[in-house]
Amino acid sequence: MLSLWGVFVASAAAVVVAGYKLGKYGDEIAEATGIERAWIGMLLLATVTSLPELATTVTAGAIAAPEIALGNIFGSNLFNMALIAVMEFVSFWVLRQRDLPPLLSHVGGDQLLYAAAAIVLSALGIVGISFSSGREFLGMGPVSWIILVFYPLSVWALYRPQGDGEGERNLKDAVTPFLKFALASAVVIVAGMHLAKSGKEIAAQTRLTGTFMGAIFIAASTSLPELMSCLGALRIRSFDLLVGNLFGSNMFNVFTIPFADLAYRGALLPAGSLNQVVVAALSIVLMSVAAFGIQRRSRRRLLGMGYETWGIALGYLVAVYMLFARGIEF
Repeated sequence: MLSLWGVFVASAAAVVVAGYKLGKYGDEIAEATGIERAWIGMLLLATVTSLPELATTVTAGAIAAPEIALGNIFGSNLFNMALIAVMEFVSFWVLRQRDLPPLLSHVGGDQLLYAAAAIVLSALGIVGISFSSGREFLGMGPVSWIILVFYPLSVWALYRPQGDGEGERNLKDAVTPFLKFALASAVVIVAGMHLAKSGKEIAAQTRLTGTFMGAIFIAASTSLPELMSCLGALRIRSFDLLVGNLFGSNMFNVFTIPFADLAYRGALLPAGSLNQVVVAALSIVLMSVAAFGIQRRSRRRLLGMGYETWGIALGYLVAVYMLFARGIEF
């Protein structure tokens, strides 16, 4: 048992190291290519930092652990929203960025579109779990096919070029950050695979269900790259990159369902349960609160954090309690 925990902790540590400074590299790529930071965060940074989720979800599907696969997807989305509260706390109390308004009040309005896309994708996951018939076409269920098409269309529709031509002149400057991203990707894929395998074995040897392991334990570990990259973006005050990364990660996490579907060798979503529906619904609630904060742009604070941020933080704690209460087998 101790060796399993050692593998789990070592894998999580590798994920942390690989995710470190990704926010800085993403900002450098945006500067060199002339692409807006929110879109870089939503696509490039979110994809790289979500590779642990991809590796963990696909591996869990391959080893016939649908509760861990789906719990990891929606649990990671839940944790990503909690990172908004963590970042605002760090900004005000640790980095002393007290000249700034609450985090959600000074990101671009385009983030509402990213939030909407993430919410739609999560809702599709709920539909697939609740109503899918289990039929397959080329190894995937019908909702998985919808997700497979909807995600790239969303990314394309959300693209907003800067239009200043700066990116073409400085494109070579992005080579080094891209190479560093590739190296980090290899690390998080390997670490994510070990997270899934050790997580399932730990869940089997304890009274924790696969849902609780996937939604809280593994999800928090595989979301560590988001945490580290967000810290990097926070330090350089690249807030659109930070929030775009979180909503983009939520979009990409749901996009991993079709690939886990193929690895599962059957319709993955119908194998889910009410537990995963609860996690997905809670993640939608927190994303909606974040979108409300972006739209309202209130500058009021309570103990250094905006009211909506407090709503996200308290909502996450309630969600963890609910999942813990549902996730213990007696």
